[in-house]
Amino acid sequence: MRRGNTYRGLLYLATMIAVGAAGVSGQAVGAKPAAVPPGQEIEVLDPRVDPTGKPAVVLRELDGQICVDIPPTVLVHRYYYTGDRSFQAQLLPGGPTMVVVSHPKTGQRCYIEVQMPPGAPKVTYCGHAIEYDFGRQGVTILFLPACRPRVVYRNGTTVARAAARVTVAAKNCTTRVARESGLCEHAASLASGTKAAMGNVAHGAQDLAKQAVAPVQGLLQMTPLGSVLQSDPAAQAQWRRDQAVRKAQKQAARAEASIPTVR
Repeated sequence: MRRGNTYRGLLYLATMIAVGAAGVSGQAVGAKPAAVPPGQEIEVLDPRVDPTGKPAVVLRELDGQICVDIPPTVLVHRYYYTGDRSFQAQLLPGGPTMVVVSHPKTGQRCYIEVQMPPGAPKVTYCGHAIEYDFGRQGVTILFLPACRPRVVYRNGTTVARAAARVTVAAKNCTTRVARESGLCEHAASLASGTKAAMGNVAHGAQDLAKQAVAPVQGLLQMTPLGSVLQSDPAAQAQWRRDQAVRKAQKQAARAEASIPTVR
C-alpha cells in the first residue's frame, strides 16, 4: 500500500511539473511581440453614419419619444496581448468608442466604452494596460485582477514630457545667459591663453634638453671619434673603411688561433 501511494504521489508531482512547464513556455511564447505593421494592430469599424467620418448624431424614436444617439466607433485590438510594444496608430474619429480587446490575464473578450479624443495616438501595450497618447490628452485602459477594466482619462502633458521640456528650457537659458554675459568669449580667450602657455612650456623644455645635452656633446668633440664625426664626409668614409679592415683582421686572427694542430 505504501509503495502504491508513493508511486501515485510521484506521478502526480511529475504531472504538475509538466503542466507548470507547459504554462511557462506558453507564457514565454505569448509574450513575444507580434511582427505586424502598425496599421494592422487596430481594426477600426466605422458605423458609416456620417460621410465625413465624424461622430454622427442620430435621432431615434423610443417609446413614443425622440432620443438622440451617437453610434460608437468600434476599435478591435487584434494582437493584444502578445508582448510590450508601442506603435503609431491610424487616424481615429474620436467620440463614443467601443474598444474590443481580450483580457491579458483571463483571455476573456471585453467590450469597453471609451470617450476617445480625435487624432492619431501613440498606442502602448503592456501586460496590464493599453495607453492612447494624444499629446496633451490621453486615455488608459487598466486591466486589474478580479475587476472589470477601468478607463482613466488624462488632460495635460505626461511627467516624462514635462521633464524633457524643462531640460530643454534650462539648456537654452544657460546658453543664452552665457552668450549675453560674455562667458563664451572668456572661455575662448582662456582656451587660447592655455594653448599659448602650453606652447611656451614645450619650448622651455626643448631649451632645457639642449642645455643638458650640450656638455655631453662637448666631451664627445674632445675625443678622436668626435673629431672624425665633425670632419668632412670623405674622412668619415675613410674612417669606416679602416674600422672594417681592423674588424676583418681580428676575425682572421681568431680563425687561425682556433685551427687545431695535427701531431
